Amino acid sequence: MRTIRQYLAIALLFPIGLVAQDRTLKRAEKTFAKESYVSAISIYERLANKGMGSEQLYERLGDANYFNANYVQAEQWYTKRYELKGTFPKEFLYRYAQSLKSAGKAKHAEHIMAQYTKENPTQLRAKNQLQQLAQQSIKKGSDVFTIENITTNTKYSDYSSTIKGDTLLYASARPRTMANQIYQRTGQPYTNLYYTVQQADGSYSKAELYSKNTFSIFHEASPVFTKDGNTMYYTQNEVKQTNERRAVNGLYKIYKSVKEKGKWVNKGVQDIFAKDSARVAHPALSADGKTLYFASDARGTFGQSDLFKVSINEDGSYTAPENLGNTINTEGRESYPFVTRDNILLFASDGHPGQGGFDIFALDLNQKGALPVHLNAPLNSAFDDFGLNWDRATNRGVFTSNRPGGQGDDDLYTFINVQPFFEFDYNARIIGKVLDKNTNLPLANTTIILYDSTGKELGKTTTNETGDFVFERVLSNATYTTRASKETYSTNETRPSLALYERETSTTIVLDQDQYKLEQGLDLAKALSLRHIYFDLDKSNIRKDARVELEKIVEVLQANPTIKIEIGSHTDSRQSKGYNQALSQRRAQSTLNYLVQRGINKNRLTAKGYGETQLTNQCSDGVKCSEAEHQLNRRSTFVIVKE
Repeated sequence: MRTIRQYLAIALLFPIGLVAQDRTLKRAEKTFAKESYVSAISIYERLANKGMGSEQLYERLGDANYFNANYVQAEQWYTKRYELKGTFPKEFLYRYAQSLKSAGKAKHAEHIMAQYTKENPTQLRAKNQLQQLAQQSIKKGSDVFTIENITTNTKYSDYSSTIKGDTLLYASARPRTMANQIYQRTGQPYTNLYYTVQQADGSYSKAELYSKNTFSIFHEASPVFTKDGNTMYYTQNEVKQTNERRAVNGLYKIYKSVKEKGKWVNKGVQDIFAKDSARVAHPALSADGKTLYFASDARGTFGQSDLFKVSINEDGSYTAPENLGNTINTEGRESYPFVTRDNILLFASDGHPGQGGFDIFALDLNQKGALPVHLNAPLNSAFDDFGLNWDRATNRGVFTSNRPGGQGDDDLYTFINVQPFFEFDYNARIIGKVLDKNTNLPLANTTIILYDSTGKELGKTTTNETGDFVFERVLSNATYTTRASKETYSTNETRPSLALYERETSTTIVLDQDQYKLEQGLDLAKALSLRHIYFDLDKSNIRKDARVELEKIVEVLQANPTIKIEIGSHTDSRQSKGYNQALSQRRAQSTLNYLVQRGINKNRLTAKGYGETQLTNQCSDGVKCSEAEHQLNRRSTFVIVKE
């Protein structure tokens, strides 16, 4: 049995243990506040293993791992916190859902994200979740890629690259000397700029330090060059010029170096938000080099970091920073911009609907109102994917990811687009109305056929009792033909166009009562106001623009099965008369063959070449004429020969 003295000793130990644990927790909080997440995680985990688990401790463990991109570990601690229920901080549910995606728990992630959306309906991220299907509709073409891990990666963080010819320049935390300082947030050395050169076999040379004139004892990353290669913008910890060369608040700023006499000369921090207590990082240049894009947490941002831009003046100064707006920026992190030479903005975000962690998005800067497009796997994964550098001419590029299966932490991956790369578009619709030309009244039960620019039939419908029709889910950035036909009326058509990202266009087709009688000698080309079936010089194949016109002939022949026609083909006066006679005969026969392919009985058709014997203008042999004038003679006629 224990003595009174023993019980007293045990009792005295409890307060001592509690005080010690309380001190440890306070130390962990201070470490966390300094963003020394590796140390904070170690302290919190010791407390959790001693049974000190609580809402705050589990949240801190989840956050510390989340901020260091350890999403699988973050999910484990967030789950423990979620199981305690209660009231959650605003960011908790979002981070938990993102971590669940990385842990491969997609269904549960959807449930948590739905809960987040319900509790935060005014958040941009919540609205983006609800609109994600609409956003996906703007992508067309292919974003199918093959990727490969670069052999120069290390177990440390290798990330944020730029391509300069056959040289790949990037940031790496690999130890440079035995005296490397350690970045307390990650437990790895500060990053410096390294380069590697692609060899003839596609491999990369041993990585070397880029330039001793472009680094400090703290972070350098995200380099980008002007077209001439003589100016480099990059990210660096702001350094106070003292004997200690210490970082000022650890804030990232954009620095500029200029090559002078073959050596880089550091021009120092750039005055963008330089005087503000804001991080400014990850510079990117527009194709013309006149606009600088970057990420910042400056005052007035929508979230943790937003994308901004400034114009670069001729003297090297900058205009006032402009936030790119809430189409791009969210309450989360938008960072690592890159602009392709065809003006596509690529950036990383954890605020738009994605697969987990940072995902890569693309946005067409050429079009006002464009929405971000989420790129497919394997570029994106359930982990952090960012820093995409894409040469749209070669379809090759490099990006960074910390996905499993790499060399260590963040790794560089090369990629190639194995099919034509994607374009941007919206699903749109064409609405229309058909009216009687004389009465201006709507025409019901009118047949409407939709064709694309090549003459391919895309759809068919009829007008309702008010003369209205609609074609849904057509692509924008295209011109179409809408053809209306109705008994006792002449066929007519319009050519509605949709600009890129335009969601809807309308058209009105006016039909006139038939003004012609189907009788022998009638040229259907004139009766139908047919644009000439033109042919290219010395060619006899049916052009794409001619197919749309030939469909009108098909409709008349199908509606009047007793009509027989002669297809007459004509040339211009160039070349010899014999050559032109043979060419026109081939053209007439090509036209006949097309009509037969469309289901017209061959017995109803004859083909006759007239060569240059029936010119429509003065452009005979020896007369100087323009190409447009000569083309008027390269035509076809469709004359009724028997009914």
